Amino acid sequence: MPPFLTAIILKARVFFKDMLEDILLIYAEKGIEPFRKPLLIAGPILLAIYAVIYNPLGSRLGSAARHLENLQVVARYAADYEDVKARLLPYQRKLPLLKDKDEWLNYIITSSARPHGITFDGISGQKEIEVGNFLMLSRQVDVTTTYAKLGRWLADIENSPIFLRVVELNAKKDESNPGTIKASFNLSTLVPRFAAGGR
Repeated sequence: MPPFLTAIILKARVFFKDMLEDILLIYAEKGIEPFRKPLLIAGPILLAIYAVIYNPLGSRLGSAARHLENLQVVARYAADYEDVKARLLPYQRKLPLLKDKDEWLNYIITSSARPHGITFDGISGQKEIEVGNFLMLSRQVDVTTTYAKLGRWLADIENSPIFLRVVELNAKKDESNPGTIKASFNLSTLVPRFAAGGR
C-alpha cells in the first residue's frame, strides 16, 4: 500500500476514534438531548442515501459478484470442456447434419443401390424418434435382388464413413423368380438434435 494512503487511513482512524470518544463523553454528561436535533435531520438524509444510492449499488454489486463467480467456474472447467469438445468432434463428423435430416437417408439408400443394380419394391416414409440429444432416423426398404448383390450393397452401407446401421433384416426366396430373394430391412442413423458449433 502506498505511504500516502496509509497516512490517510491512519488520520481517518484517529479522527473517528476521537469523534466517538467525544460523543460518548457528551452522552454521559447530558444524555440524548444534544443529539436529538442532528439525528432528526441526519436520519431522513441517511435513509434517502440508503434508498437511492447504497441499496441499488448493493444489488448491482451482488449481481456482479454472482456473475464473476459464474465466470470463475466457467474458466476453471474451460480446458476440460475444450478437451471433451475436441474428442467429440471426430464422432460428430460421422453423423449427418441436422439441416439435411429430411432427405439424407433417402439419398443414401438410392445412391448406394444404383451401382449394384438394385431396384426397390418400396421405401417407407422416414420415422424420427428422439433419443436424448439425438434424432434416430429410420426407413424401411423392400427389394427383390440376388444374395450377392444384397450382400455387397449392405456391406457398402455399413462401411459408410457416416454412421449407418441395418437392423431387422428379413429375407426369403422369391418363389416366382429363381435365384432371387425378397429382402426387407430398416436402415437407421443418428442426427444431433442441436447443431454442433461450427457445423
